[in-house]
Amino acid sequence: MSRRTSGLLLAGALLLGVTACSSGSSGSNASLAAPEAASGKAGGAAPPRAQDQQSAPQQQQQASAPVQNRQLVQTARMEMSVDSDPLGAIVSARGIATSLNGFTGQEESGGDKASVTLRVPADKFDAALEQLAKLGTVKAQHKQADDVTDQVVDLDARLATQRASVDRMRALLAKAASVNEVAQVESELTRREADLESMESRRTALGGQVALSTVVLEVTRTPPPPTKPVEEKPDNPGFLSGLAGGWTAFGKVLNGIGAALGAMLPFLIALAIPGAAYLYIRRKRRKPKTA
Repeated sequence: MSRRTSGLLLAGALLLGVTACSSGSSGSNASLAAPEAASGKAGGAAPPRAQDQQSAPQQQQQASAPVQNRQLVQTARMEMSVDSDPLGAIVSARGIATSLNGFTGQEESGGDKASVTLRVPADKFDAALEQLAKLGTVKAQHKQADDVTDQVVDLDARLATQRASVDRMRALLAKAASVNEVAQVESELTRREADLESMESRRTALGGQVALSTVVLEVTRTPPPPTKPVEEKPDNPGFLSGLAGGWTAFGKVLNGIGAALGAMLPFLIALAIPGAAYLYIRRKRRKPKTA
């Protein structure tokens, strides 16, 4: 290849780098048109309205996606109460997720409350909710499904465009004739590969959300019902019960009398001494005198 032709290829690539600064679909479509224009006749222009030609099939693909092939991100939150320890319900919930080829995410527990995040396959989402509902009394449940079909189709189209753009830049790198051209093409190739990896990461994350549904389970202990005082039923009266009641009453009377005497005894002693002295003096005075 002549130096002039490689220079035109490099110029076309650099022009593409300027017009493809954004990672949107317009930048990706332009990256396809520029190398094709550079590899053709010198000074040739890209086909008109390339963006419209490429976006039309994408819109048709999105519109023609059947209902059963819609890409849905399903999430659910369930609140329930159990009579036993909430941790026991969390352990059972983990077993349910594992049996459905899922796994356990974040988990928290404290006191009479515990929660866990479960990830289960999308086609086992309803089955997981049915099994979890049997672990206790469901107090509240919220389900949500977000349709991300358009995002998936758009990302897939942009990924295909970006991969083709990276391949063309690698082809230009193989045809570069000077160190300066190699450096410039490598810089542009590095930028496009970084954009491609970013889009691939986003597509992988979105695909994971579609493939695995999320269930957040919150479990609390049911408070025990208030206890009522036991009412004692009176026994049927009889001779023995009457006798026992009489002895009890007699004992209480004797205890009362004893307590009263014990309380009066100090006063009786205090009054007995002057009383005895008074009686002695009185008898002394009444005694007749002898001749």
